[in-house]
Amino acid sequence: MGINLARLPKSPPPGPGPVPIIHVKDVVEGMLLDADRLDRISLPDTPQNARQRLLPGDVLVSARGTLMKCAVVPPSHWGAVASANFIVIRLGQSAALPPELLWTFLRQPTTQAYVLSRNTSTAQAALNIRDLEDLSIPIPPQNIQSDLVQLIVVAEEQYRTAMECARLRQEEAMAIVARHMASDYAS
Repeated sequence: MGINLARLPKSPPPGPGPVPIIHVKDVVEGMLLDADRLDRISLPDTPQNARQRLLPGDVLVSARGTLMKCAVVPPSHWGAVASANFIVIRLGQSAALPPELLWTFLRQPTTQAYVLSRNTSTAQAALNIRDLEDLSIPIPPQNIQSDLVQLIVVAEEQYRTAMECARLRQEEAMAIVARHMASDYAS
């Protein structure tokens, strides 16, 4: 689990300085906000906190809410920490599949529906580590895993590029309309 902010000391501890912290709001469409846009916290330099520092390839899964947001920690976020609203999955060097494939599997609507349907919380959905440990994850053949990862990476890049192009077209259309309508208000 991530860092529980309520349990941190109120006065800044001696240590290396503020650490970026990832909140659920920082996961947008399966990606983390840039590290320089994250909140920062003072974190005591303890073995427990050192263990909770994120590594590239860690998979974050939101533990609260109905969205089950997921993200893979990129190298740019090395050393950040996750809030207590996340479950952190660290696969290790000899994992049966790359983190990108686990991330994709966890984001599939059928997987999310299955995991969330098993939740017995009444007020707000809450996942625990056991929910994910009990999940049966299909493992593609080793010889095609890198091709599947590349497919995911390219598809995500194309999706983000298309979204950015659409946003720019929308802004341009609004600016053109604003220019044509601005003269009506001036007279």
